[in-house]
Amino acid sequence: MPQRPIELQMMAMDQSVVRPGLLVLPIDDQFVVFSEDKQRLISLNASAGTVLSELQKGTPVKHLAAALVSSGAATPDVADEWVETTLKGLREQGFLVGVQGLNFEGDTKDGEESATPPYRPINGKFVPVAEHYYELLGTRAKIRFEHEAQVRLVNSVIGHLATKETSGVTLNIDVQAVPLNNGHLLSNTFVNGTAFSHAPRLSKLGPIVKAALWQSAVKAHDHFLYIHAGVVASGDRCIILPAAAGSGKSSLTAALVHAGYRYYSDEAVLLERDSFLVPPMALAICCKASGWELMTHYFPSIMDLPVHLREDGKYVRYVPPPPGSSKQPSLPVSHIVFPRYSELAKTNVERLSPAAALSRLMGECLATGQRLSNKNVAALVRWIEAIACYDLTFSSLDQAVERIRGIESQKSH
Repeated sequence: MPQRPIELQMMAMDQSVVRPGLLVLPIDDQFVVFSEDKQRLISLNASAGTVLSELQKGTPVKHLAAALVSSGAATPDVADEWVETTLKGLREQGFLVGVQGLNFEGDTKDGEESATPPYRPINGKFVPVAEHYYELLGTRAKIRFEHEAQVRLVNSVIGHLATKETSGVTLNIDVQAVPLNNGHLLSNTFVNGTAFSHAPRLSKLGPIVKAALWQSAVKAHDHFLYIHAGVVASGDRCIILPAAAGSGKSSLTAALVHAGYRYYSDEAVLLERDSFLVPPMALAICCKASGWELMTHYFPSIMDLPVHLREDGKYVRYVPPPPGSSKQPSLPVSHIVFPRYSELAKTNVERLSPAAALSRLMGECLATGQRLSNKNVAALVRWIEAIACYDLTFSSLDQAVERIRGIESQKSH
């Protein structure tokens, strides 16, 4: 194994390498990291999230690779490289302090997963072969591709967000193509001229471009709270389903949509500032390989969709939402249901007090769009007091849908 760079050895002596005040929260198999002072929101895969968590606990840099291996987030042959890649990315985002001299040049292996290079402007070597426009949460993006094969993979993830409107673009994403000696196509992604991430093969590109669009759109949208939850609509109201990873939230959202509810989101909800209305965040439903068989009941054509390889090593397919999902209006919340799947449990629903519901809701809050204050916290309490809140334990999706229909039909809260 090559000797680690001297800069990394120096970092091992700095136990305050992580910027103070970072908010690190899990979302499905990934992590969301938020810096209030820098007002920056990013997502990390499981291995990168483990590296950051270990740094926050004070683990020396020289022990990070071992921590990755012991947690099962990486194998010994790639752990060192993943640590170094993560540290560089965190530094570029401003999430590490006191390490401006960190240098990783010459430390990649055979050029296979090289770091994203400096941006190449349009009047240089970057020559796009296609240009497409997409819109999410009011953010209009122009994405330029340097290879036709990139377009197909990206559109299988965000193609339903395509728009014919070409004016008012606030987000520019360039996807550079670099043929590799191993036969794969390396794709470097740049957001507004800044390096975002790279995919060493086409199967990894779609999730990266989705993240670039999603994170930029959330950051630009005026909101109060950003919560890990599914959202479905009924009439002129919506139901939010806040839950941690592994709760069955996405499956329940899919089942509700199959039962006639309108799709708003399966992974995140924004509560808009002051009004607490919920806008649609109609990203494609991400289905991991373990859930493909179950999802065929709700999406019969799922096995015909392209397979993508996420950075965490999981194979996924993206199911486009029903047409028009992203064009729906922002809606008020009528119910909050906290779902939890348990294979052997009896399907059961129980009413929650506003205080208990608020505590659990904030436990799924990924970030705040404005600083908490006496005024907005008081408004939040008044808001949740008017909402019917429930705990739902289920082993059957059909029974869970029945229970939600039942509580929705109740006139009194």
